[in-house]
Amino acid sequence: MTSEGSSPDRKERSPIPPIWFSIGDPPRREPPVVPGYRLAVWEQVPLVRANVLGCLSLPVWFIFFSWIAAMVSRRSEYTIVFTLPSFVVGLLLVVVGVPLVHEAVHGIVALLLGARPSFGVGAGFAYTTFRESVGRSGYAAVALAPLIVISIAGIAAVAVWPEHTELILFVVVVNAAGAIGDLWMTWRLRDVPPNARLYDLADGFAALVPEEAPSQVGAEA
Repeated sequence: MTSEGSSPDRKERSPIPPIWFSIGDPPRREPPVVPGYRLAVWEQVPLVRANVLGCLSLPVWFIFFSWIAAMVSRRSEYTIVFTLPSFVVGLLLVVVGVPLVHEAVHGIVALLLGARPSFGVGAGFAYTTFRESVGRSGYAAVALAPLIVISIAGIAAVAVWPEHTELILFVVVVNAAGAIGDLWMTWRLRDVPPNARLYDLADGFAALVPEEAPSQVGAEA
């Protein structure tokens, strides 16, 4: 089964939600035209579906990270107290704190790959983008970095500060749920030829291959 936009067709794309605020160059909305290359894959992440899946995945991530935290901190019970201050802190973490750190990790890895990252916020999403091309493995590294780095850092923090396990669990669970779009794009990289150059788009990515190369993995000229 293919996702929305896995075809290189440039027509009938789903509308991109408006971008409210950005720092740096705006994200590409369409694949670039590069001499000597042709479009092989144009992947569009279904943002609404990704947000729904992210919310539905919260209990799964909570169980997973709670199990790891219990082994690290040797605590099997957690106390969650709902107060106005805790609600405000949680809301700020969900809306501001976790997305900022998540996108910053994307940007750092992109910078290490030689790209110049830009950041922004749109209707229902935050993003990190770059206009330079990267290879398939490099794009996967950028996509997966926040989930891996923040999860490992969170578990390490539980080991050092077990008294703050509940707060740390909240952060890593929210971050993991917010990485559904990153996981989606990483999964879709399986359709990208190994020699492709990937360009990040506002709602996905485009893979370009040399004009003489096949557009599908495993195809022969």
